[in-house]
Amino acid sequence: MLSFRGQLRPSQLEVAEIAREHLAQGKRRLHVVAPPGSGKTVIGLYIWAELVRQPALVLSPNSAIQAQWAARTSLFQRHDVEDLQSLVSTSAKLPGLLTSLTYQAVTMPGRATEHFQQRAIDLWMARLLEKGQAKDVVEAEVWIEGLRQHNQDFFNERLAHYRKKIREEDAAGGLAMTLLHDRCIDALVRLREFGVGLLILDECHHLMGHWGSVLAEASEYLGDPIVLGLTATPPDREGRKPEAVERYDRFFGEVDYEVPVPAVVKDGFLAPYQDLAFFVRPNEKELDFVASADTQFDSLIEALCQPRETTESLEAIRPRESLIEWLVRVLRDRQLPIGQAKDWRRFYARDPNFATAAVSFLQSRGVEVPAGVPPLLALENDDQPMDDETLLVTVIDRYTRHYLRRSPHQADHALARNAVDRLRMLGIQITDTGVRACASPVSRVIAYTRSKTEAVVSILKQEMETLGAKTRAVVIADFEKSSAISADIAHLLDEEAGGAVAAFRTLLDHPATNQLDPVLLTGSTVLADADLVVRLLDESNRWMAERSVSVDLSSTPQGTFHEITGRGRDWCPRVYVEMITELFQQGFTRCLVGTRGLLGEGWDANKVNVLIDLSTVTTSMTVNQLRGRSIRLDPDEPRKVANNWDVVCIAPEFTKGLDDYHRFIRKHKTIYGICDDGAIEKGVGHVDPAFTDMKPELVDNRIDELNSNMLHRSARRREAYDLWRVGKPYSNEPIQAVEIASRRSNFTHGYPPFPKSKKFWTLDSLVQEISCSVLGGLCETGLVSSSGSVRISNRSGGYVRVYLEHGTADEANLFAVAMRETLSPLADPRYVIQRFVDVPKDSFVRRLLPSMFSRLFERRVRTRVMLHAVPSMMASKRDTVEIYRQYWNAHVSPGEAVYVKNEKGYRHIVSAIEQDQTPTTIVHQKELFL
Repeated sequence: MLSFRGQLRPSQLEVAEIAREHLAQGKRRLHVVAPPGSGKTVIGLYIWAELVRQPALVLSPNSAIQAQWAARTSLFQRHDVEDLQSLVSTSAKLPGLLTSLTYQAVTMPGRATEHFQQRAIDLWMARLLEKGQAKDVVEAEVWIEGLRQHNQDFFNERLAHYRKKIREEDAAGGLAMTLLHDRCIDALVRLREFGVGLLILDECHHLMGHWGSVLAEASEYLGDPIVLGLTATPPDREGRKPEAVERYDRFFGEVDYEVPVPAVVKDGFLAPYQDLAFFVRPNEKELDFVASADTQFDSLIEALCQPRETTESLEAIRPRESLIEWLVRVLRDRQLPIGQAKDWRRFYARDPNFATAAVSFLQSRGVEVPAGVPPLLALENDDQPMDDETLLVTVIDRYTRHYLRRSPHQADHALARNAVDRLRMLGIQITDTGVRACASPVSRVIAYTRSKTEAVVSILKQEMETLGAKTRAVVIADFEKSSAISADIAHLLDEEAGGAVAAFRTLLDHPATNQLDPVLLTGSTVLADADLVVRLLDESNRWMAERSVSVDLSSTPQGTFHEITGRGRDWCPRVYVEMITELFQQGFTRCLVGTRGLLGEGWDANKVNVLIDLSTVTTSMTVNQLRGRSIRLDPDEPRKVANNWDVVCIAPEFTKGLDDYHRFIRKHKTIYGICDDGAIEKGVGHVDPAFTDMKPELVDNRIDELNSNMLHRSARRREAYDLWRVGKPYSNEPIQAVEIASRRSNFTHGYPPFPKSKKFWTLDSLVQEISCSVLGGLCETGLVSSSGSVRISNRSGGYVRVYLEHGTADEANLFAVAMRETLSPLADPRYVIQRFVDVPKDSFVRRLLPSMFSRLFERRVRTRVMLHAVPSMMASKRDTVEIYRQYWNAHVSPGEAVYVKNEKGYRHIVSAIEQDQTPTTIVHQKELFL
């Protein structure tokens, strides 16, 4: 009987208990999400040894993870066996009590048979006929045969594409196992005969594709063993085929337990970390290119706005409606594509984005909005108004699709094509049904600007000052070199731009970072600093000799660095990555530069304390895997803190100048990080509270200040460690919170409208009293228990954070929604409530007296300054509105609650908007881990 010799962590104990309960109930699918370094391997082995107690098959995405499973069995023992390793196998030919293999070992497709090849060619011909590229089967056959003879590479590429389509169709039809290589079939037969009772699928997010279709069938073939899916992050579903998503969900079921990263850090099993960002601008030549794209876009806007005459024939002479004229007519007549709307509310409800964009565009051009078009509220459930680019694209899209393309005149059609071409340059494609994103040359120039590699030097110089010889930095890029530079930007970006080689060269060219002795690692290349190469070869030869690795190393000088190559059967990425990683751990090199494909999932180096992410990837799966590389515990550094850096290029004065910034926001969408007030927040706000909604011009104007602050924070590792409160009690359930910043002083201007109020409202004090009103109303209406209490803290940039603590997560979330609705700009509320302040009125006598006496003669005038929404959960019934009004009157201000879902109430809101008496605040709702 197997038994565990170690001690499970708190999160592992919870997983084990849930697994025990589910197995006792007869459940045969377990699905666990836990971050890199949290001990997924141990919990998988524990379930195998202590709960299932049957032969297990472990499948992993690569050989490094495969080996880790076999090695970790050292934590277990069996009383009748002296060495458990004798019962563990990493060979498909010899199954063991635990067999650890890669997914490829049981899912590799077989060689295409002649019949299979013909099916692929038949599908290819069918596509040619379907798309009108061939008039009949004979022509399609001739065309394909011509490719086979004269363009073999392209022929092989397209044939492989159609073979893959055939395999996918067969797999979807339940024939996945019939496509496997003979070696895979043999392995599955041996495993079935051995009696596998547990199938552990590590990093199971990979099973959304081919591996999943095979294993869904293979699991049934193995006798329906218990399945344990383990992953650091659930798979990204966007862009996946519905049948693949459905198969994955059916195979694994819902997530049974998710271990959040903060919990593992607070328990002391992952290193604390802080997320930082460094901002750059494109260089001069790159800016000229970005500006030229904007100039073309501006000229398009002007062309669309200028009325012209269309003279295609003598019978068809009429003035063409310009964009402005068309917008005015559509708004005035409430003209929808399918007819005229009865009133403005119906017109707005049909397409609120267009209505908002049209009004804003006309106002920006100084054009009077047609009578009957009221001031627009913020779009419902929208945290912020549309940016300028979205406004312009929205009106151009509708004008192009609804007017120019439907015009009877060829000149209008030509203008439509021009609009489509100009927008495509900016990464926007107008289709028959709307707009969608497409590849943008401008965005690529900004993403891979040379300025980013220079920023790496600035970051590492600061990190070296703080860490000295303990610096262990990893720089991650998308690729080694790019082979996909389009002709229109080839004069700006060469094949190295944005890649690992460019970053590596830059580090060598600067004396300070050259001291780190950088090494570049990719799937095909090892490059080493020329200063390091002799020592590196000596240490590498020693390392290989100790492990009986048969390789002859050599180096080829290439300027400031050498390329390391090896000859022998053992020379492969798995060997040299393991070898260079070990030398990095020992400090022979203190900086590795590589690609996310090689130094991402499965790579382990617990000395890493600086991660610089130059990649453009934004999927939560890959981003979390990259971050997981730096937060492993280092036994030599008990208070290790990892600094994770993003380098972001911005040029906000241009249309696509914030694409990289938006990628930065998407990267952090699912990442938790420590904040300056000690809360752990999901989203980019943990990097800086202003980043969530910071206006482009504010980002640009603050580049030097932001970078200086980030570099200063990078050195404050001790403070960052303490903010995490490692080992202290915490809640394991995330809650929602609200942050607010005021755009204008009139939001708080004046005294609280109560007797004996001696201090002006501040944002803190106002939020505090509004919180009391909201919580009081929620408690009395029975929506929230009275056990919760309001917590308010200040963040940098003038933000105030408020949340409900000591209640349940559901109550905290409800409170956050109510606060967000109360403090945000009005967005189609049911009721609003008035807020008054007492404003000091100046007088001649007060001006003559010293300030200490003038207060005795102070007169105050009560003034309405704002309308706030009554939270929706208390606005559905008149009696709950009345309860809320009473708390509001007691804590915030006298004032009535006004129903605005009729014409009188709507005029009430319009009047408040015209008098600037509605909130113009920035409000973020965020997820916290406390």
